[in-house]
Amino acid sequence: MDFFDKEISELESRFSEKSSSETQSAQDLDPSDAGARSLSVPFWSAMIESGNRKRRLRARVFIVLIILIVLSLNCYVLMSIFFGKGWLSNSLFGNNNVSFTLPVYETPKLEDNLYQEDGRYTTVGLAEALSPSVVSISVNYDFSPETLSGSVALGSGIIISEDGYIVTNAHVVEGDPIAIKVILNTGDQYAADVVGLDSRSDIAVIKIAADGLSPAVFADSDSVRPGEDVAAIGNPAGFSGSITKGIVSAVGRGIRVQSDMLEMECIQIDAAINPGNSGGALFNMWGQVVGIISSKLSATMYDGIGFAISTNAAKPIIEELIEKGCIESRTRVGITFYGISDEDAKINGFPTGGLYINGISKDCDISNTELRSGDVITHVNGVKVTDVGEITEALKGYLPGDTVSATVVRLNADKTVILSTFEISFKLEKDSSMTSGFEEE
Repeated sequence: MDFFDKEISELESRFSEKSSSETQSAQDLDPSDAGARSLSVPFWSAMIESGNRKRRLRARVFIVLIILIVLSLNCYVLMSIFFGKGWLSNSLFGNNNVSFTLPVYETPKLEDNLYQEDGRYTTVGLAEALSPSVVSISVNYDFSPETLSGSVALGSGIIISEDGYIVTNAHVVEGDPIAIKVILNTGDQYAADVVGLDSRSDIAVIKIAADGLSPAVFADSDSVRPGEDVAAIGNPAGFSGSITKGIVSAVGRGIRVQSDMLEMECIQIDAAINPGNSGGALFNMWGQVVGIISSKLSATMYDGIGFAISTNAAKPIIEELIEKGCIESRTRVGITFYGISDEDAKINGFPTGGLYINGISKDCDISNTELRSGDVITHVNGVKVTDVGEITEALKGYLPGDTVSATVVRLNADKTVILSTFEISFKLEKDSSMTSGFEEE
């Protein structure tokens, strides 16, 4: 600012000197030209002063524009550091839902010494060829302007298209993050948007504004056999590009990580899996993805037990998330409950097993029925239900908008006596809220 003030002062000084010179010239005129002199001096003084004001105004406008440009550039740089490259285009063009089918790509070709005799990769070859297809994910949930930082959750992801679609676990990016940043194995950082997320299967798809990426190749996971060598690549504890090797311990494991989630077909492995691996890739030694790692599925009390969601189970979910942003066929009942089996009911002195209702969502049709907290749903469409798995099975094949019936038992205050039994009917809602349609407490 001192520089510009100095320039303005110099301009004013020069115009003042010019004004004095012209005034003196006017005074040197012949006395007979007194009338001209009396008009000339005020006229030129006014013109010079007007010119000075215009120049000062232009200088100040120029200074303000320079300041705004500098502030805008600084803001852009800071936002790019925090959110990653592409944050601006993501903000302007955020809708990334398109028709999508997981494509088939060829795996990279390496030197002969990086393959085994039968054509499979060595572990070194696999790490070299496939690390570019796995990314690290950093998720910020709050932000401090003073430190330019906040609380961060870590995860991994698998690149599934050259133009920036990435699959990961839903629990890595769910909630309400203020920033999702993807770090490629080259170190380049990009801002990411959530394209679609399904908490019940723990699968999500995000998108970055990048081209020319190295997508992974997905295999038919039904071809995986126990004892087969596999390798996991991910971002455990923030150590990006980490690879661990093991074998397939079992296939076809039906795993439900939480009571309100779907049972997903998983591959059990003994390779080391840690927080941060979630969303990373499980490769066979041919360089194909056979599973999506989830540290949330891994056993916490035992060593050498980890799980990956099989690619065959994940593929249709990934494709629908990219196309529609949610699983449109997923229904929502709108209740929370405690599931109690008939055996547990007898042991604890309850008159019946079933779904003991703890909460009812007001935005669901079931809230318009006689059902209230404390009641027990014993049957759905005539099928006995005591937990999430059974109610999910009872609703299999039903779509949002379909009407279903339920048998309800009302108990006394201490839940020892049945006061009444009645039927209710309600419509199923579309579960596009990225949460479960019912939750077992």
